[in-house]
Parts: sequence; structure tokens; C-alpha cells
Amino acid sequence: NMPIVFDGSAGTITGISTGGLPDGCVDTDTLATNARGKVLQVVTATTTTTSENTTETFADTGLTATISISANSKVLILTSQQLDVSRSNQGDARGAVKLLRGSTDIFAPGNNKSFGFENADSNSKSMFMTLTASYLDTGASTGSNTYKTQFRVTSSGSNAKIRMNDDNSPSTMTLMEIAA
Repeated sequence: NMPIVFDGSAGTITGISTGGLPDGCVDTDTLATNARGKVLQVVTATTTTTSENTTETFADTGLTATISISANSKVLILTSQQLDVSRSNQGDARGAVKLLRGSTDIFAPGNNKSFGFENADSNSKSMFMTLTASYLDTGASTGSNTYKTQFRVTSSGSNAKIRMNDDNSPSTMTLMEIAA
């Protein structure tokens, strides 16, 4: 009998003779059929349309994507959004972005504050950034699911505004159906 040797450095297994495993115990069909966590499909949406919000009410950013999933699947959502938040004077310049499935919030930051300046001086201020997020939605229903992001400023005084995709900067949303 020859010992079975696993060599992690070389990425090899030696010592298994032909016919050493019963037929059908490991083949590509078995691996693919019983795979959990496998990516079943990917949907990507991109927008370069500029949108702006100067209110404390959440409004659509224009970034949205739809995916149809099988029973018991999950959806991994990845977003990358180009944004800026600004305020002319007197205090904080903050904004918030949240993720929705349909009209239901599935991820919203605590106190609805995602980013910004706290206790800033009285001069005008702006912050430009790429906001990335990932979220595993375990509550998506079988069939079609539409995801979108919304944004707002957290204090609307002093000419506060939040803007997405200025100068045609792209924002993307990628949806991945994950097997249960």
C-alpha cells in the first residue's frame, strides 16, 4: 500500500492509484449539482446621469438593477457610487445613502448618516468620494427583485447638497444570485 500525500506547496496529491475511488463518488456533475454558495448569475447596471438632492428627504439616485432568482437563493449586492456632499458654511456637511429592495429599506446607516464633515469651521466645504458597499440579501423573494439606492443631506441649511455622478462619473450596481 502506498501512502496518500497532500503537498500544499506544489498543489498536488499523490498515492491514489487508478480506480482507488469508487465510480461516481467525485465527478464534475456531482460537484456542480451539490455546490452551495455558487454564483448562478450576475446582473450589472451603470449610470452616469447626474442627480442632486438638497433636502432631508431620501430621493432616488438613479442607480437601479433587477434580477430574477430561483427559490431559496440569496442576492449579493455590490455598489460603487461617485458622489460629493457640500455646504456653504456653518457646521456639518453630511449625507446618507441607503439600499432598497423595491420600496423596502434593506440597508440604512445608523442615524441615516453615511459620510461627511463634523464640527467643521464656517468656511465652505466639499467632499468628493467613491462610496462602495456590499450587502447579502437573504430576504429576496423567488422571481423578480429590483434594487436601488437613495440619498439625502442630513441638514438642509446653508446650501447643503449631495450630488451623484458629477461630470458623467459612473456609478455601478452588481447583483449576484447565490445558490442556497
